[in-house]
Amino acid sequence: MKAFFELSDAARYFLFIVLIFVPVSGVAGYLRIRSGKPLRPKRQRYRVIIVVQFIVLLVTLWAARREGIVLLGREWGSPAIWLITAGYAGLIIWRGRRAWARMSADRMEKARRFLPDDPSLMRLWVGIAAMAAISEECAFRGLAYQLLVRMSFVPALAVLVCVVCFAIGHMTQGWRGVLGTFLLALIFHGLVFATQSLYLAIAFHAAFNLIVGSIAMPVLSRFAKAQEAK
Repeated sequence: MKAFFELSDAARYFLFIVLIFVPVSGVAGYLRIRSGKPLRPKRQRYRVIIVVQFIVLLVTLWAARREGIVLLGREWGSPAIWLITAGYAGLIIWRGRRAWARMSADRMEKARRFLPDDPSLMRLWVGIAAMAAISEECAFRGLAYQLLVRMSFVPALAVLVCVVCFAIGHMTQGWRGVLGTFLLALIFHGLVFATQSLYLAIAFHAAFNLIVGSIAMPVLSRFAKAQEAK
């Protein structure tokens, strides 16, 4: 606890946002959905998400500068790890198309809450994909991890704290989403350790978001039209 108070005000404020506010907001959103309360229009929610991610990025950069921490790193990693990651992204595309082709109506209805179901939403989704990748990687895999280690957390525990908070922050997607996000976060941390920088993790995170949205949009668009026709 002493190490926490030795951090700058900016770093303590950052840790509060990332490790407390974000997961609490995820739980609150999950409870709101479970209660049946209506959500804001998707276009409005997408714009809010982009703004919030931008604010998180600004706070992250501010805290990192106050603590003298280099976020992105100075290495890019070997070409081999980039090629392996690109191959894995291709596998995600192949498996994702097959999975969405046989997804149940109930799961599609749940997916419509968050994913684009109209071509006009894709521009905003691209913005979300890019901003989420940059801000979340800088916040969770970058600054939060380094601050926890600086506070004498062993690396494994620091990773676990970051992964759990990141996963719970996505709890609006349900428990399956929490588990999937948990596993993805471990992959992102692995890429950071493998490359000693955030560049590949950011690129893969953005690509993953774009892949999911691009595969889901035409499927959900057809599903939405069918539901409206009924």
